[in-house]
Amino acid sequence: MTNSLTYSTDFRRLQPEVIWLRPEHFDQASQLGSQVTGEVNQWQTYLNVLAFLGFVQWLNEQDADLMINQEYCSILQPKYANVIEAVCNLKVCEFNVCLIATEMLLDEQVNVPRAAIDLPEFMAHFYVVIEVREEQEQVIIRGILRYDQLLRYQKSANLQARQDWSYQLPLSLFNAEPNHLLFYLRFLKPSAIALPVATAHPPTLTQAEIETFLSNLQSPNQKLWQSLTWEQGAIILTCPELLDLLYQWQRQPKETASLSIRIKELFTRLTQTAVNTARWLQGEMDELAQSLGVFFPSSLSPAASGFRSIDKFEAAIAQLKHQGMEIPHQVGRTYQDINLDGILLRLCVLSWSVASQIPAPKWSLLLILGMQSGGFLPDNLKLQVSNLTAILQEAVSELDDQFLFARVEGDWGEQFVVTIVPIDRPPLRLHPYTFEPEQVL
Repeated sequence: MTNSLTYSTDFRRLQPEVIWLRPEHFDQASQLGSQVTGEVNQWQTYLNVLAFLGFVQWLNEQDADLMINQEYCSILQPKYANVIEAVCNLKVCEFNVCLIATEMLLDEQVNVPRAAIDLPEFMAHFYVVIEVREEQEQVIIRGILRYDQLLRYQKSANLQARQDWSYQLPLSLFNAEPNHLLFYLRFLKPSAIALPVATAHPPTLTQAEIETFLSNLQSPNQKLWQSLTWEQGAIILTCPELLDLLYQWQRQPKETASLSIRIKELFTRLTQTAVNTARWLQGEMDELAQSLGVFFPSSLSPAASGFRSIDKFEAAIAQLKHQGMEIPHQVGRTYQDINLDGILLRLCVLSWSVASQIPAPKWSLLLILGMQSGGFLPDNLKLQVSNLTAILQEAVSELDDQFLFARVEGDWGEQFVVTIVPIDRPPLRLHPYTFEPEQVL
C-alpha cells in the first residue's frame, strides 16, 4: 500500500497538471512587480503574480461556482508585496489561501514566509506551492498543506524560523493532488481548520531604534529582517498605516524629511499614552498631563510674568469666535509651556464635545500656539496635527504672526498627535490627545 501511494505521488509529479499562462498575465505581473522596491523583491513579486493569476484561472476552470475574493489579497497591495514573499489573504469561499511561488524545487524544500505562519493576519487554511515556469509560460500546483497539518508538523519537528524570517518545509509534507483542495473548498467548513485570532502587538521600538532602521531602509534592497528583530517586525507587518508609510519611505527618497516626521508621529500614536482632555471639562487633570507641565489658566496669578501672554491667547480665542468658529462656553482649556531648543513657546489646547447627528459622538480639539513672551513666532514654524492615517491640519507661521491655529474633529476615543516643526531644529512631537468621558469618574 505504501509503495502504491509513493508511486502514485511520483507519477503525479512526473505528469503534472499544467496551467498555461496568457500574455496579459505577464503584463500584469510586470506592472505589479515594478511597484515594489529592489530587484530581488521585484522578481519574486513577478513570480507571485504569475502564480496567483494561474491559480485563479485554474479555480475558475475547475469550478466556476467557487467564490474568489481578491479584495485583501497581499499581492495586489504593494505595501504588503514589498515585504511578504508570498500571496496571502486570498479568499476562496470562506477559506484563506496562501500561495508560495517558486521557480524550481530541486532540493525538495519550500520556503514559507514566517508572517504567513506566525501572524494571524496572514495565516491561511491552505498553503499551496506553485512552481512557475516562466519560459514555458506555465505554472504547476506542486502541493497543498492544511494549517492544522502544518501546526502538527511544526510542533513535532520543533520547527524553528530562519534568520531571514522564513520557515523551510519539506515538499513531501504537501499533498501533491490538487483535486483534494477542490474537495476541501466545496465540502469542508472553515471551522474544521481553526485559525488563531489576531491580537495587538504593542510597539517596543525606541526613538533611537526608529532612526536606525529608517536610515537602513533608505536602501531599496534592504529587508526588514536585516534591521529589526522579529518582534519589532511583527509590529510593522500588522500595522497597515505604518507599513504604507514605510513603503512610501523606500519609494520616495526625496520626501524622506516629511515622511520621517509622519512615521515618528505614528509611532508616537502607537506607543505613548494619550492625554484625556475630557477631564478638563470637570476641572480635573490626569497624572500624565500634570507630568508634562500642563496647567489651567486659573492657576497662573495675574501677578505672574506670563499672565499678559495668557490675556493675548484669550483675545485670540475671542477673535476666532467673532470670525464664526463655534466654540461653546463649556470647554476644557489648558496651557503648556514648551522650550523648543531655546524657542520659548506656549500651547493653548481647547477640547469639547460636539453635537452630531451621526450616532458616534464627536469631539473637537483646538490648538493655539504662541510665544510665552507674547511676541511674534519665528518664521516658517509649523504646527501639524495627524491621526492614525493622515495629516489633518498643517499651519505655518509667516512674518509677524503671533499665533498658529489648528482645529480637528474626531470620534470619542480617537487620538491626535501634535508636532511642532521649526525650520532649523529637530521637530518636537507631543503626547497624543484624546477625549474619553467614560473614563472620567
